[in-house]
Amino acid sequence: MTRSIVLLGGPDSGKTNYIGPLWRALDLGTGALRAAEQPDDINFVLEITDHLYSGAFAPRTEHSDARRNFEVVVAASEEGPQARIVVPDISGELWRNAVIESEIDPEWMAELSRADGALLFVRVDSDQDVRPLDWVTSRRMLEKLGGEEDQGLPTQVMLCELIRFLEGSLADREDGELPRLSVVVTAWDLIDEAVFRQGPLTYLQREYPLLAGRLLDLETLDVRIFGLSSVGGDLKRDRNYRQAYLEAGPDGRGWVALESEGEWLKISDITLPIAWAVGL
Repeated sequence: MTRSIVLLGGPDSGKTNYIGPLWRALDLGTGALRAAEQPDDINFVLEITDHLYSGAFAPRTEHSDARRNFEVVVAASEEGPQARIVVPDISGELWRNAVIESEIDPEWMAELSRADGALLFVRVDSDQDVRPLDWVTSRRMLEKLGGEEDQGLPTQVMLCELIRFLEGSLADREDGELPRLSVVVTAWDLIDEAVFRQGPLTYLQREYPLLAGRLLDLETLDVRIFGLSSVGGDLKRDRNYRQAYLEAGPDGRGWVALESEGEWLKISDITLPIAWAVGL
């Protein structure tokens, strides 16, 4: 069984800092999925894990002519069926530009058409988030500042367009079911307990209502929403957590927020969004 799972999201959406801990979990076999064989080239991933082992998040992926895809064969058990996960090395900036220009590079489109599942990343409290302006209250202020400068494509519009790309390109699953989309709300450790209990969909409905409405209205994709903390806490602003992280090591610290019987649980297995997307 060969499948391609694509990761999409805008700049600073958490994709890069997910791949490093994901590989560690797959390599150690501590989650729902394990690596069935060693990848041919994991230098790209090892660079990310080097940053994480030093107690720092990896820098955002920038555009490069040299593509460094991450490919790994995974399975739920030693004797179980396998799937090849392909994570294209495509930066958030390139996805955003593709949406703005309404055109995807043929190589990317071919990657999408080979996939029957995807992970779409949305980050809590990102400084790259672009919100639509309230022109009724902002127009005069912008005029005083010297003009109505374009603030860029709103983040939730970009995410809706990425979903449209997926609708038109993802392949049908071999079992006849709809292609699967895991929506992953990253940096979920930054939210408070009350928001955690309500779940990431409620968060999206408040912060990105256009995106949330689009997800609830989808009929061509099977959607599940997860909260994610790739490293289990805030390495930038929480000094106590960073110190504990450095002393004990990063393995097993990440977790996923998963809904079960109406309750949101914190599960120490960051492979779950991919495990669900591939159906293993």
